Amino acid sequence: MKIAIIGGGISGLSQYLWLRKVGLLDGHSATIYEAREAQDHSATAAANLETYNASVIGGSIGLSPTGLHVLKRLDSELHDEVLRTGHIIRNWRVSNARGWTLVNSPAGGGDEMMVMIGRDACCQILRNRVPDDAVVGCKVIDVNLAEGNNRPRLVFQDQATEEFDFVIACDGIWSCVRQAMFGAQNLDQYEFSPQYEGLVGVGGFIPSSKLQGTPDGEMNVALGGNGFFGYGYSTGNAQDSSKAGETATWWSTYTLNQCPEDWRNIDKGDVKRELQKRHLGWKNTVIQNIVQDVEVDSLYPTFITPLLPTWEKGGCVLVGDAAHALQPSSGQGASMALEDCESLALLLRHYLQEEPESGLVKASRKYSDLRRPRLDMVFKKAQQLAGMKQDMGVAQEMLMYFFVWLFSRLKATEAYERKLNAYDVPTEVSKAIREAD
Repeated sequence: MKIAIIGGGISGLSQYLWLRKVGLLDGHSATIYEAREAQDHSATAAANLETYNASVIGGSIGLSPTGLHVLKRLDSELHDEVLRTGHIIRNWRVSNARGWTLVNSPAGGGDEMMVMIGRDACCQILRNRVPDDAVVGCKVIDVNLAEGNNRPRLVFQDQATEEFDFVIACDGIWSCVRQAMFGAQNLDQYEFSPQYEGLVGVGGFIPSSKLQGTPDGEMNVALGGNGFFGYGYSTGNAQDSSKAGETATWWSTYTLNQCPEDWRNIDKGDVKRELQKRHLGWKNTVIQNIVQDVEVDSLYPTFITPLLPTWEKGGCVLVGDAAHALQPSSGQGASMALEDCESLALLLRHYLQEEPESGLVKASRKYSDLRRPRLDMVFKKAQQLAGMKQDMGVAQEMLMYFFVWLFSRLKATEAYERKLNAYDVPTEVSKAIREAD
């Protein structure tokens, strides 16, 4: 069997490693097709602030408990390297632009932890475990879905084509596979295309010294009537992993009703001045330290993928952002992608062993049916949180502060968090298989 994995980011690399982990590469082949040109994405470069910033791939990511559990089941040494490279989050502090602390709560203990890590550093940890000959540097621009006796066919940028038995789309929010899947159904293309959410963000990496006074293991978010600001450590100390390393991360999100037409090419000076103006009156010393002289390299409009009716069609499946690009406020994007990768690999192993002829189709459908309800839940929660980043009047701002404070006292989100963190991929896959028998 010949498998294509489109995309060599966290999803694509993890998917390859999971296929190998469950034995599907014994006698079968899998190739990752990655569009980006080769760059130095080493973990060491993550601490080099001159070469490593948010414009490389997109800054830092948070790995929640379930995502870390997936990595530990995949490779305990890989999991430990992620913990050493990133920074373990033990506490969340939510404040506001007026300097009031609204929430100050533990992020968990023991196995229930979260880790902040540079996206690129995480990719490199995964990439180091994938053989070089399994990654091909070329861009896939189109996919012809399987139909009748024809297998799915990839179309590359140089117009070369190649057939595969199975295609796993890890090609992100602008997935050409998703476009092929829903275009072929004669559906309204816009309905399932990425949608701009009226929010843009700036952010990047800074020396940890900018966070002076911030305790190790603390993630900070500040809410205001004109946006949102977050910051925290993103690397660990080489001698003591419980201490912060040399690099921290920051981000600011705010309302912009019309998506900038040329958002990839920004006037850095204008964006910096707007950032300083927006947070001028915010009573937070760390935020003022950051915006005073930070260099803004990129602008990030917030796009999301609408809820899809299926993640599989014509010998192809969608994984990660290709299936469910979430609001950044969810804090779950990378972890949900990791759950996808393990789920798909376990289902493929089961159904291909049980029914070699129809196993790909059955595994793909079961994967879609299993994962979509969980992502629907996370998607809806993220949409609620995103509303707190919108511009608002003083009365609405005060109401927001009150309800954030009240909900934390009433522990109103505990049920959601328990359900989120209690999810165990092998258990859920086994249950789904039993229910189908």
